[in-house]
Amino acid sequence: MASLTAGFETVNAQLGLILLPLALDLLLWLGPHVSAQPRQLLEDTLRWLGGSLSPADAEIFQALVDSLQQSLASQTEPINLLAALSTTPLGVPALLAAQRPNVTPWGAAPTWLVESYLAYLVLFGALTLIGLLLGALYFGGVAQQVRDARIDLGLLLRQVWGDWARITALALLAVLATFLVGAPTTVMALTLGAFSPLLRDLVGLLGATLVLWVMLFGAFALPGIVLQRRGLLGAVWDSVRLAQASLPQTTGLFVAVTLVNLGLGFVWSLPRADSWWLLIGLAGHALVSTALIAATFVFYKDRYRWWVEMQQALRDQRAAA
Repeated sequence: MASLTAGFETVNAQLGLILLPLALDLLLWLGPHVSAQPRQLLEDTLRWLGGSLSPADAEIFQALVDSLQQSLASQTEPINLLAALSTTPLGVPALLAAQRPNVTPWGAAPTWLVESYLAYLVLFGALTLIGLLLGALYFGGVAQQVRDARIDLGLLLRQVWGDWARITALALLAVLATFLVGAPTTVMALTLGAFSPLLRDLVGLLGATLVLWVMLFGAFALPGIVLQRRGLLGAVWDSVRLAQASLPQTTGLFVAVTLVNLGLGFVWSLPRADSWWLLIGLAGHALVSTALIAATFVFYKDRYRWWVEMQQALRDQRAAA
């Protein structure tokens, strides 16, 4: 609770921190849309992937195809590729990234439809990299305010490129870890699903639990990079050890952050996209999301200092013995 309070105090002292998430939401709402049809892109992707499979793998792959197509059966609205600029949790948070509003208070949003699969991949990759760069700038500003109680714009701009590289590497590492943990359980669940839906659900639950466990132990890698100025591997290793040393407190923090995000996210989404009242929701989301990130950074800073002092005390105790 103290960390949450400190997070809101940090943002109240520097309201400029909410400008990036607010600007991104305004772009997704009032700006032009770069859109693509998800079902068509899925079919193109699956056709490309399925062409290289052996007959032995075709049955499992077909089960995955059927599951994905069923999940998108009701998805008729195009997606806005500009939502890739919000690379949460390693980027700028945006309320509208998942909502895909296609109207504005002055009518339908102008839309450019991407029909080429190659163009989609190029645009998605470029926008994701830009989103990670914006995230590095955003997190760097929050880290400076938490650590120094002020923002040095010159220092922030000098450090953003290195932070961008490390955060991008962290994103790739997170995707790899999720794949290594989730892919085997997904394949196992699909295979067992042919015999027992209960076994399929249990294995799926196990896979989701393992992924959440990995996320929990790696959650402090980001503040380690931008707040403690650690390299990628050092930040990840510190995150694992810090989460292990204070697991109940870490779990409580992220449960509280998740509940606040989900609860207030529903409130911010109540205004319709064709109403100017949505501005209040976007501003509230930008403020609260930034405060929760700052709270996580405050928690990390305090726990990191406690952990270093504890390690030093143990070394002194061993030396005295």
